[in-house]
Amino acid sequence: MFTYETIIDSIQNGKKQIVSTFVTDKKFQTELHKLVDAQTEFAKGSVKSSLAIAEALVGHATAQCKTMFPAYTK
Repeated sequence: MFTYETIIDSIQNGKKQIVSTFVTDKKFQTELHKLVDAQTEFAKGSVKSSLAIAEALVGHATAQCKTMFPAYTK
């Protein structure tokens, strides 16, 4: 099963492969790999935060519906 981390890692590994293939200066390659690693951490954190917000929203909405319509939630 694919998760968001797997998808992000696949894309970022593709970026690293492109850098390794087309950038010949080792120092510049290293710096670009650091940039890709930072982008990876940011993307994973952003998705994780968005999912936490969505889960909280759904949880609160569900709880509110149960209190508003108790006859339909038994």
